[in-house]
Amino acid sequence: MCVIVDTNCLASVFECKSENHPQFAPVLEWIISGKGKLIYGGSKYIGELSKARKYLKIINLLKNKGKAICVEKERVDKEQERIEKEITDRDFDDPHLPAIVIVSKCKVICSCDTRSVKFVTLPQLYPKGIDVPKYYTSKRNIDLLSDKYVHDCYKPLNKCNKSDQESIEKLLMQ
Repeated sequence: MCVIVDTNCLASVFECKSENHPQFAPVLEWIISGKGKLIYGGSKYIGELSKARKYLKIINLLKNKGKAICVEKERVDKEQERIEKEITDRDFDDPHLPAIVIVSKCKVICSCDTRSVKFVTLPQLYPKGIDVPKYYTSKRNIDLLSDKYVHDCYKPLNKCNKSDQESIEKLLMQ
């Protein structure tokens, strides 16, 4: 499974001491020990990520180990611009998420913000051939952590070797 982890959810996924971590630990396990990959990109996402330096280090390490993919910033920004013109509701502050979905073909978003779901899952946002994403919001969505939610362009999926898993886990403990 490839997953976009909304920046509002980074602590819940990557911080074992976070109150919500038990609900999001399966996502972290799937990325580190399983065949999952983190997808991210675009100016807004990277800007939000740069404010959370601890997670930037983690994501960079995941990228170096082949467990995170940064999609083309310019393409994400262009899609985000189109989406912002289409949906002008003030309550919608995550136009970068469907933009990342469109560019990456990622099928799952992990988020603590259920407010954006009604906007991000609007079918008219997505061109033909791009699936409307599913949302992982808690353990009850664990069935989304599956190869069937991975676009063919990311296959074959591989697990990290033991040494890479240990180096990622060590960084998470800091």
